[in-house]
Amino acid sequence: MKRIIALAFVVVALAGCLPRKTTKVVSPGDDYSLYDMEVGNGGTTQVTGSGNTVAGYRVQIFASNTNDGANKVASEARFKFTESVYVEYEAPYYKVRVGDYINKSDAEILREKARNLGYSDAWIAQTEVNTQ
Repeated sequence: MKRIIALAFVVVALAGCLPRKTTKVVSPGDDYSLYDMEVGNGGTTQVTGSGNTVAGYRVQIFASNTNDGANKVASEARFKFTESVYVEYEAPYYKVRVGDYINKSDAEILREKARNLGYSDAWIAQTEVNTQ
């Protein structure tokens, strides 16, 4: 019985430490790391540019199961796009997303731009976006 209680305690403690979703703004000239994030309530790790978010759209250009792979693509993308580039972690993937749009039609224009820049699998993701 003591082992079950101890195991349950460990599982609950670890669950509170694991990030559910992370977001990192990647701007030209920034040196960034997903390890530089602050832990919010409930163990969920979040980093956003302004802190004010609304429902909207971003264009996803890449997904990887490694932080290094996503950061490499994000570094390249920040030189190709004038929009903000984000690396978001949603287990088990690190996702590279671009833009902050409230209107889907604006995100569709960015998706076409991304495809023309070589991101042939770019698609629109409905998510929380930063307000300007």
